[in-house]
Amino acid sequence: MRNRLVAILSVTASLLLSASSVAARTRSPKPTVQVAAAPIPSDTVSVKASLPVDKPGADGVVVFEYRNDVKALADLPERLVQALTQNTSLRVVSLTEARRRLGPGMDAEVARCDGETRCLSGVGQRLGVREVLLLAVSQLGDVVLAVQRISVTEQKVTGRYADSIVGGQAIDEARILSWLQQLYPPDTFKRYGQIQISANIDGAQVYVNSKASGSTPLGDALHVLAPGNYRILVEKAKYLPFQAAVTVMPDTTVEVSATLMKEQKQTPWYKRWYVWTGIVAGVGAVAATAVAVKLGTEVPPPDTSQLPGTVVFK
Repeated sequence: MRNRLVAILSVTASLLLSASSVAARTRSPKPTVQVAAAPIPSDTVSVKASLPVDKPGADGVVVFEYRNDVKALADLPERLVQALTQNTSLRVVSLTEARRRLGPGMDAEVARCDGETRCLSGVGQRLGVREVLLLAVSQLGDVVLAVQRISVTEQKVTGRYADSIVGGQAIDEARILSWLQQLYPPDTFKRYGQIQISANIDGAQVYVNSKASGSTPLGDALHVLAPGNYRILVEKAKYLPFQAAVTVMPDTTVEVSATLMKEQKQTPWYKRWYVWTGIVAGVGAVAATAVAVKLGTEVPPPDTSQLPGTVVFK
């Protein structure tokens, strides 16, 4: 019964998109089309939101809304964007950034598309995103929602999910997340942070959780699953190793600056001048030399518990 209901909703939503697209061309005013996206995070002293180092738009998504004279659930696009930002690794283009790229006429341009896939793909291509997420809201007694993934490069719908909302029914965050989980593969919901590691010497081997991650200087920051705890080891022959433990949160960069100090090796006893001086001087001097050797070799090892280095969270 549930499968049949979902199928009916999907067909209804598809027909609704087509019908409303035709109707929108013949009556005034046009349906309201909105662009919604997450706000750009602001820098702080300790934490700095950062984007992946992939090419701009490689994982970008912008949310468009198509309404047919429905005023219910007006905040749904913003909540959908918030769910994308908080639960996925996708880069969501903000409305401010979208308008900056396309100019003040962007909203009117999206409205003229009337929900048509090829037209919306063209807007998405100009924004430099990989896909458009279209939220269609209509009302046939209950409020009917249809969420579509539109590939910008292929200019076609790659995923669709429909749902109905009984009048007055509240929508919680778990339900919004369930829509996204129906549309996106599980890997999309993995989130990442970055670790930027540098050292005062070149050629030092870098390990993250015992896994070799290259040698200094490292070109780009290391991408890691977040949130997560990571052990950093930077070492090189003839230098004291540097170790640190850091916690990486999603969409943040942790900078680790390692300072490696040279090992202070002790001179072997047989190379010390006073040993051979004592031997040449005679048996009596040997005893004194032996005391000197003992005192000279009992130098305490260097303290490695407080090695220099810094860890900065951005």
